[in-house]
Amino acid sequence: MFQSFTAATSPEQGPPRLQALRDQMRTEGLDGYIVPRADAHQSEYVAPCDERLAWLTGFTGSAGFCVVTEDVAGVFADGRYTLQ
Repeated sequence: MFQSFTAATSPEQGPPRLQALRDQMRTEGLDGYIVPRADAHQSEYVAPCDERLAWLTGFTGSAGFCVVTEDVAGVFADGRYTLQ
């Protein structure tokens, strides 16, 4: 599973990408995985190649993260994002 950096992000693409992440988690022996909306430098503005949260979930807000386990996944975001 690789992020192409050019693939559009939308919620409809989330389920197969989530399943691919869970498959990789199983392979690596991980119980959970956190997907932040941040880059390696914790920059306020994230480059398109670092938009992992949007790629996985379709969430394009500026503040949030996703927690994925074998059975459950959730997006946690700032309260301003009630529609996304």
